[in-house]
Amino acid sequence: MATINSLGIGSGVLTADIIDKLREADNARILKPLEDKIALDVQKEDAYSMLDSLMSTFQSSTSSLDGDNLYLSRAVTGNTDAVTVKADAGSNVQDFTITNISKAEADVWGSAAQTTSDKAITNLGEGTMTFTIDGKDYAIDYTSADTLDSIKDAINEIAGEKMTASVLQTGSANYELILTAKDTNKAITFTDSNTNGDANATSLKDALDLDNVQVAKEATFNYNGVTITRDTNEITDLIVGVSITLNENQDVTDSASIKIEQNSTSISSEMALFVNGYNSLMTNLNDMTSSNREAGAVGIFNDDSFVKSIGREITKMITSVDSNGNSLVDYGISIDRHGVMSLDNDAFAKKFVNDPKGMELFFSGNSETDGIFTKLDEKMTEYTGYNKLLSNFSDQLKSNQTSVQDQYDKQKASLDSRYEILTKRFIAYDAIISRLNAKFSSMESMIKAQYADKN
Repeated sequence: MATINSLGIGSGVLTADIIDKLREADNARILKPLEDKIALDVQKEDAYSMLDSLMSTFQSSTSSLDGDNLYLSRAVTGNTDAVTVKADAGSNVQDFTITNISKAEADVWGSAAQTTSDKAITNLGEGTMTFTIDGKDYAIDYTSADTLDSIKDAINEIAGEKMTASVLQTGSANYELILTAKDTNKAITFTDSNTNGDANATSLKDALDLDNVQVAKEATFNYNGVTITRDTNEITDLIVGVSITLNENQDVTDSASIKIEQNSTSISSEMALFVNGYNSLMTNLNDMTSSNREAGAVGIFNDDSFVKSIGREITKMITSVDSNGNSLVDYGISIDRHGVMSLDNDAFAKKFVNDPKGMELFFSGNSETDGIFTKLDEKMTEYTGYNKLLSNFSDQLKSNQTSVQDQYDKQKASLDSRYEILTKRFIAYDAIISRLNAKFSSMESMIKAQYADKN
């Protein structure tokens, strides 16, 4: 755009200030309304992002309360130091007692003490010692040069899948070879053949003189009075979906009363998230669609019927009553006159205890009937997700924003061009006026000279 440095030399009228004032007037009339629309569109985009996040969070709760996993979760009470019971999702709700626990034990053998672990075992001959466990033989060849450490390493290398060998220092000059079966109730037996024919040399079995310090035995306990035996302390085949771990032997008078039930804690926690999600969503929707113009509190989406309808649709479903006369009010969920939802935990817990199956049916439904959260989740799915109502609304916002920005760019370019031309014209007009003024001044001087000569 041409620059006016000193308009008014000729005219005293065509100044740069006039062009600035004209431009300000056109900016206020043409560009400012578009700038306000652009700013409003940016605010709407930010508000939409919050709305989308709140809707997604709320749907997460409706989806959880509709899904089977929440109601299949199980809580176990009654575990003791002696026994730990865990229940898989969907396992039967049940009660039982466990008494008279005697843990399964692993077979443990200890050798006679040697004065060192890294020097040859005294009077050891040559031969093969065979360790048998769980029906499988493991043969260890030895010579008179073997030590406790080398025998330990050989056992771990050859029979490590079934037993563990270690050397334990029991005194300042006492070392023992310890053999421990890896599985409970699996006994270790030994055979040996000394092949060197030396009457003074002993077999490895005799040199070690192994002692059964802990005898392998099975686990036993009473389940509802019935005696149960197992090879292991981890029992997973007694009750479908339930694992029982025997931790320690139980006194005769001790008893573990186990209760497996639906996990009310997880359901009530999810319900609390639902209430919080609803209140956050509705509070922000009310702010976004408010219309108190006298107080100056007009929401960003006050003029948008789509956003206004969201709160009405959701609240209508939440306050609905099904064909059997059931509603969320029966479960301690209510909405006050200000639109705030609350959860009466005592009422919810009482309803849950009295009829957990009925609650699951009302909340999640079954193959024949949709639960209230099934319906609500379907409604939320209509709003959220790719190419859904909220997504389409976002596309509309972006389209409007692009359209307004295009209008602004075109109008600004038009004004820039107009005032560039106007500035050039002012400069040209001012130059013409300046030249005319110069001619007039010269003519005036000549007239004044002629008039002076006559006088």
